[in-house]
Amino acid sequence: MRVYSLNFWLLAVWRIASLSAITIPVATPVAIAETTNKRMILPGARAQALGGAFTAVADDASASWYNPAGLGHLKGPGFSLTVNNYSRSRKEISGITANSKISENSASIYPGFAGSHASFGRFTFGWSYFTVEQQNTDESQTLNIPASSSASAFEYHRSELTSGNLMYAGLSGAFSLGKNFSIGASEFYYRRQKQTALKERSLFNDGVFYDSFVRQSTSNEGTLTNAGLMFKSDVFSLGLSARIPKALSDMTDFETSSIISTGSSPELSSTDGTTRREDELIVRTWSLGLAIRPRPWLLFSADVLHYPATKTPWASEGGFDTIAVTDWSSGIELTAGPILLSGGLFTNSSLVADPKPSLVASPPGKVDYQGFSAGIGLKTRQSETQLIMVRQRGTGQTQLVQGNLNLQDISIETQSFSLSSRYLF
Repeated sequence: MRVYSLNFWLLAVWRIASLSAITIPVATPVAIAETTNKRMILPGARAQALGGAFTAVADDASASWYNPAGLGHLKGPGFSLTVNNYSRSRKEISGITANSKISENSASIYPGFAGSHASFGRFTFGWSYFTVEQQNTDESQTLNIPASSSASAFEYHRSELTSGNLMYAGLSGAFSLGKNFSIGASEFYYRRQKQTALKERSLFNDGVFYDSFVRQSTSNEGTLTNAGLMFKSDVFSLGLSARIPKALSDMTDFETSSIISTGSSPELSSTDGTTRREDELIVRTWSLGLAIRPRPWLLFSADVLHYPATKTPWASEGGFDTIAVTDWSSGIELTAGPILLSGGLFTNSSLVADPKPSLVASPPGKVDYQGFSAGIGLKTRQSETQLIMVRQRGTGQTQLVQGNLNLQDISIETQSFSLSSRYLF
């Protein structure tokens, strides 16, 4: 999520030092938290219940995302659907001042996953549509900044409206190389849209104030190619896949305005422009998965995901590099008659290095998550229906206050609930 922030302490020091001419820099776009992570929402029914450990399982339409080669082992048509999706998140940022926190809450109902597949001899084709990130924030809050030896007391008012999502739609195909081996590929189109409006005010005790308003609109588009291999036997399976994205456009338009009032004539300033902050990070993903079924009623699965380091092509326009990151996920599934129980654990690490405070513009915040999933449902010979919960908790740091060479601590919790079904005809 991108946030524009007021420089508390520069304003406070300025208030004591001078009530006349002063220049305060206009806020510039800041990216923190969600834009540096990959797995905020896990697409697919069974994949979601297994915590995303699906590279070596890949036995429904969501294989197009995790490992399209899995489609080559499916016989007959099938359909997968995730509905009634609800997500909520809570973010707390501390360290701005002693004993103060900024809290943000977001809640959304969003389309989850829909896809189907059909087999024609050794060939299997499929399509899928899904959301991997959703946000809807409407917050208004006030912090009382106490007086200190170097700054006078003032109030900080903040009001933010943010909405946005990231969706994928694509086609996939797989080819069976015999009883045990298959290959496959998918081609996706992605689109991210996000709008943010942020208003801030610092009001000093004697009526001196600083007002700032920012409006931002982000629209990113691109393609993603996914290719995979799979070996599958009656007891275990191995899967390997690679996702390669390509940006078609990556633009953020912004407008800012500010008013500084010292009790005489207010000083006005405004600006607008375009920047590239890579809301949809252009990173490659390598996935290696193993799944074991020691009994017909028991399944274990595990994935290792690697994201190589990348260099931004837009370093002079607000883009940022990513670091090499390795995540993992594991899942378990138990069947007792018609009852299906599933669970999973996973990590979701930030793709950027530790933030380095700057007096000019804040770097992206770094938040590393750990999460788990749990599902309960009913299973028949041709269908599965599960109620699934996925929860993540992340901690990290960011430089929220521009012009202040300090880092703030971030704590974020997200939860999502969905009703998912798979059908084989």
